[in-house]
Amino acid sequence: MKFTSLLTTTLIVGTISVIATILFAPSKGENTRRKLARKGREYRDYVVDGFHDFTDSVAHTFETVEDEATRLSRVAEDKAKKMKSAFNEKSSFNEKSAFNEK
Repeated sequence: MKFTSLLTTTLIVGTISVIATILFAPSKGENTRRKLARKGREYRDYVVDGFHDFTDSVAHTFETVEDEATRLSRVAEDKAKKMKSAFNEKSSFNEKSAFNEK
């Protein structure tokens, strides 16, 4: 959350300072509106790029977790099969020795 707070604060302060600078600078209204529009597009692109980077990062993390869960599931399944096989071998060995004793 610290990164998000820092990003939000930076954007707000930057936007306020740009607007204040442009509004107090001696320019025609048309030039001021053009500058504001350009800066607005720049900040929008910056925020959109940051959001895309964030979502890509989250998606990559979920893909990594999914891959690891799949791998661990396979390992657990293999171990369960080995244990079942070993149990069946011991079980059949005990049955054979029980028949041999009689």
